[in-house]
Amino acid sequence: MNMNYEEFKERVQEELKDYLGNGYENVEVIFRDALKVNQTLEQLSIMGIPGHENASPSIPVKAVYEDYLEKDSFEEAMEHLADTVKEAVRRMPHTPIKDGHLDMRDVENHIFFTLVNTEQNQDLLKNVPHREFEDLSVVYRWNVGGDGEGLYTNIVNNDFAKQIGKSEAELFELAKANTKEMFPVTVQNMNEVIADMIFDGSPIDSDMKKEFEATVAEVPDERAMYVISNKAKIFGAASLLYEEKLFELANKVNSNLYILPSSVHECIAISDKCGPAEELAEMVYEINSEQVEISERLSNQVYHYDRDERKLSLCTDTPYKSIGDDDRDMDIDRGGR
Repeated sequence: MNMNYEEFKERVQEELKDYLGNGYENVEVIFRDALKVNQTLEQLSIMGIPGHENASPSIPVKAVYEDYLEKDSFEEAMEHLADTVKEAVRRMPHTPIKDGHLDMRDVENHIFFTLVNTEQNQDLLKNVPHREFEDLSVVYRWNVGGDGEGLYTNIVNNDFAKQIGKSEAELFELAKANTKEMFPVTVQNMNEVIADMIFDGSPIDSDMKKEFEATVAEVPDERAMYVISNKAKIFGAASLLYEEKLFELANKVNSNLYILPSSVHECIAISDKCGPAEELAEMVYEINSEQVEISERLSNQVYHYDRDERKLSLCTDTPYKSIGDDDRDMDIDRGGR
């Protein structure tokens, strides 16, 4: 008989240090709710790791419990968890501390901004510096570092902003300068993106690739879809904050634009001659609900860019404003199965 969720947590707290082994004898295993973008997650955190006293690996508890249910073995699940924790610790960047204090110069050079849905993140926004942008909010992150597995970033909360002595306005100016250097804006024809996906590292012969590119070139600019993101392909929706890129694209297609927020990582731009905004918003809602993870959803609305006024604004007011999806929440208390 499997343990239920609470029984499992209690046993993990009691025994995880034994599975972690040498060097982890004095750590503390705790469970805490963490406000994440679009959701609140209960996380397992390991506190007091030697050499990482100011940081800790955190792992969603639901994922750990699901792993236990799938393996149907507490021992195997714990061995997997211990390996995961130790690998996370190995990859954790070291916080830039100088003479016992955070190195401000390093932090200031690595502040960037991202966009989140305002309504879905009310609790999070109470604790972080931010500014509103239509139905979205600009929030700030600190790029701690990265490796071959990806970037490590921390959201800038009110306490951290106070620690580094920066107001929201100062954070915005830092981020505005840093983001385009750290994550250069990209605007690509959707067909080019598809071609990259098909042919990047592919053995397909060059004649076929040339034929595909020739077909793509026949699509008029005013009928094409464009992907707005950045070179890293993460948090790319924030590229909308660089209005000059929207202006350049609008001039390229010789019309105003509709912007479809496909995720926090990218947006789709099309000519506003391509159809009613309300129908596009319905499409965005359906894709969000069926294909986009809750953590990556941005908005169910559509935006309009006016190249004469050089302004981006919300242009729909659909009934599907919430990007949450309660039906996706897992009922993980499956004790007795």
